[in-house]
Amino acid sequence: MSNNLAIMNSENGDLAQQPYFVPAASDLKHISPAELTSLLQTFRRPAIGFADNANEWQRRAVRAWQALARAWENWNFPGAEEVLRRLRANTRMSLPVLRESIANHFRVITTAAMKDWLDEIRETRADEPGAMTYPSLAFVIASGNVPGAALQQVVQLSLLGIPTLVKSASAEPDFMPAVFSALQDAEVASRLMALSWPRENNAATTAVLALSPRVIALGDDDTMQQLRAEAGSALMPFGDRFSAAIIHAKSVKIQALRKLAYDYAMFDGKGCLSPQVVMVIAEQWQEVEQLATHFAGILAEESAKWPAGNWSASEHALIQQWRGEWQARRAAGENIALFQPADTSWTVVAAEEFDLEQRIAFRAVRLFWAKSFDDVMLILKNYSAKIQALAVEIQDHEHAQLVLDLDEQEEVLGRIICEPGALQRPAFAWMAISRQWFELIHGVKL
Repeated sequence: MSNNLAIMNSENGDLAQQPYFVPAASDLKHISPAELTSLLQTFRRPAIGFADNANEWQRRAVRAWQALARAWENWNFPGAEEVLRRLRANTRMSLPVLRESIANHFRVITTAAMKDWLDEIRETRADEPGAMTYPSLAFVIASGNVPGAALQQVVQLSLLGIPTLVKSASAEPDFMPAVFSALQDAEVASRLMALSWPRENNAATTAVLALSPRVIALGDDDTMQQLRAEAGSALMPFGDRFSAAIIHAKSVKIQALRKLAYDYAMFDGKGCLSPQVVMVIAEQWQEVEQLATHFAGILAEESAKWPAGNWSASEHALIQQWRGEWQARRAAGENIALFQPADTSWTVVAAEEFDLEQRIAFRAVRLFWAKSFDDVMLILKNYSAKIQALAVEIQDHEHAQLVLDLDEQEEVLGRIICEPGALQRPAFAWMAISRQWFELIHGVKL
């Protein structure tokens, strides 16, 4: 194994100066199972959870993550420009979009949010604190579509003192190592490790799974299916989901449309918190067409502030493929409104029907005509197992109905419902919508 892999632990006398990551992902292409097993046996240890020493640990962890979050939110930390350079090379996003998108990850990590989260867990299990059990090793498999997609999971595991190994995706191996190396509290950092190896290195993954970690994975459904075969009941999947928006064509405010354009610009429309569709409530098709025209103009204006990324030739080809499909539908006589600048920096399409199982990105905005709020609710129920978050600008009674109906469906209980512009900043505690995650953080023995 490469000799530039430095192991940081509480017995090391020079913690602050030691990098706790592998700088080059290629160093682990051929790591042997024995080497990885040895490394992790040194790394894993009993979690802190809410044991006798938990209060001091939690104070330190909250302080460390608060300091780091403010530094990253403002890109004010040593080596920030180099981190940006590497992330930009990985993602091909424009610098303004990349800076703002990643800053959103950290804006919800505050002292108050972390303390409230810990207090909620403590109060929930107040009657049985001795029954709270936490794993000695968590294995987080991060997705590569957006940098930092697993950050909130990692922070919550860290607050509980659970030793956590993050396997970064080969497509984006730099974010987590940079975050961990920026933590100023060496003891907090000592329970975090970020490594990367190719998916084809099955022996490395098998070596980790042999240590019986709790496995938290982010990715598409095919990845989850493969991991389920390998990890079994230890797997906690955060698989394919999508976010959406709901607006009224007649009453939507210009500012709300600008905020929706912001939601689409962040991470260039990638990731489960980026909207895949805007459901437009309108009595007449002409209202939807007018909204599409208006939204296209706003996207063109906002692109000056949030420029599109340097997308690859294959990504441009994918955009053109989507456009071709919509053009063909329009030529066949469907009600289709389509706005598409030649540079493919954004696309707006309005239609009476879309396949919401199809994932799109790169600021391709689908406006889905719904003739009533009841029609919107039917769509939501059809995709209830896939919806991650909803940005809404609707009437008060509709909002109340939305919350009530979603609360009746366990699959979407507590999903994020927010205003346009806030999709990328979910509340710190939002992952408790997952029953498995709820049980993990509350120390429920599996």
